[in-house]
Amino acid sequence: MAFKVFLSYRNGPEEQVIVWRLQTLASAHGIHVFVPPRNGLQRKVQRRKPLISTEVQRMIDQSDCVLAMIAGPPGAFVQAELTYALTKEKIVIPILKEGTPQPDFIGRMPQVFWFSPSSPGDVESQVIQYLRQRKVSKENQQAVGGLILMGLGLFLLSALSEK
Repeated sequence: MAFKVFLSYRNGPEEQVIVWRLQTLASAHGIHVFVPPRNGLQRKVQRRKPLISTEVQRMIDQSDCVLAMIAGPPGAFVQAELTYALTKEKIVIPILKEGTPQPDFIGRMPQVFWFSPSSPGDVESQVIQYLRQRKVSKENQQAVGGLILMGLGLFLLSALSEK
């Protein structure tokens, strides 16, 4: 099964460059990145409409982890996406612009990445390396699970053939 990541971000120029590059680099390493659509500048949110669509919820549900690109005060969409991800017990990995405080609603995460707008390539390679390690870990867990199931199947087959 593919390793999937949801990438939450504001629609600012600093985030856009890194979002596009992360998506491209991750894809080159066999990691699928869900990027929610952002239409122009974030519009004012109408109170009756949900902040995240069922399509975005589906993307988060299918993801192994969530990257949170934060270069300033997170917008309403980012907050809604991350709150939803946390309620689904997804691992959230903040990528913060240098000098940006980590938002309280994210909590304290074991892994936080920092980026400088003058050298975004540094954080991109760190994040991709981290995601590759998580992907390998997931693949190893799946392989062990497959071996255990195969062993159980052989054991049951052996027990049935003795009868």
